[in-house]
Parts: sequence; structure tokens; C-alpha cells
Amino acid sequence: MHEEFKIKKATSADCSGIAKVHVDCWKTTYQGLMPDGKLDSLSYEKSAEKWKEFFIKKDGAKFQDAVLAAVDGKGDMIGFCAGGMNRKTSKRTSGYEGEIKAIYILKQHQKKKIGTKLLLLFEEMFRKNGIFSYIIWVLKDNPSKEFYKKTGGKLITTKTYVIGGAKLKGLCYGYKILNGNENEF
Repeated sequence: MHEEFKIKKATSADCSGIAKVHVDCWKTTYQGLMPDGKLDSLSYEKSAEKWKEFFIKKDGAKFQDAVLAAVDGKGDMIGFCAGGMNRKTSKRTSGYEGEIKAIYILKQHQKKKIGTKLLLLFEEMFRKNGIFSYIIWVLKDNPSKEFYKKTGGKLITTKTYVIGGAKLKGLCYGYKILNGNENEF
């Protein structure tokens, strides 16, 4: 039986649910990839505070940061996708206006097309705001990195992160969004 879920636009009232998904995903996805001390230091409370800051709007921004949340039939958050304008462009990421800053699905809900649905809906928000390209950063050793290739991402650059004292390689995938004016065959 296929489990039901729905997507909604998250608000600051959803910070606790977002934080729980965020922390739980880090602990399941990055176990063995980054130092245990970093993962052990994560807390729902600290994460919720950071997500509250995310919802503070910035004046003059072309497109405000937003979060789409996936909730199950009971109303519990099972995943989310956060994004907005590209935080920092470089020579290799110039030309990509938007950025998906986080996309996490609880392990038990992965491979059910939730992440794909979140990306498609976020692309629609980008398109409505005149943004036709975006990037997503992912750790090279993330077991879910194939998702980005399957959803149309093209590897455009790499960088090294230092997280918890460990050096980890990051991959940047670039996406192009059709704006509706192209001839489609």
C-alpha cells in the first residue's frame, strides 16, 4: 500500500517539526561520514532556533526563502525542502539564481517520490518568480546523492567543507527550469 502524504508551505510555526526531521536525517544519513561529536552535538532545540531565523524575511530580496513541508496522513512532518536565492555565487555557479538549501526526507519515507514532488513544487515557485536555474550542494559521500542526478542535476563544481574538524567534499548540482517559452517536442 502506498503511503499518503501532502505538501504544504511551512511557516515559522513548523520550526519544531522541521528541526526534528533535520536532526534525525543528519544522524541517519551522516553516521560514519562525519565525526560522532558533531552528530552528538545536534539538538532539536538548537535546530529549531536556526530555522526560526530562516523564516525572518529579508527586505528587498527578489524571492524570499521558503520551506515546503511533506506531512503524513496523521499530520506529522516527514520531510522538507528549503530554498531561495543563491547564497553565494562563484565563477562556476554564476548563472544559477536559485538554491535549494536543504532537502531532507526521514529514512523510513525515502524512495516514495516525496523528494521529487518537493523539488517539482519548488521549481514551480522559482518559475513563478522568474528564476529558471538553481543549485543544490550535497556531500560526496551522501548515500542519497544519486537522487540529484536522477532529478536532472548536472555536476558543476565541488568544494571542501570542514565540519566537526573533518574535511568533507561537497558536490554542487545545477538545474535548469523550462520557463514555458521553449519549444518542447
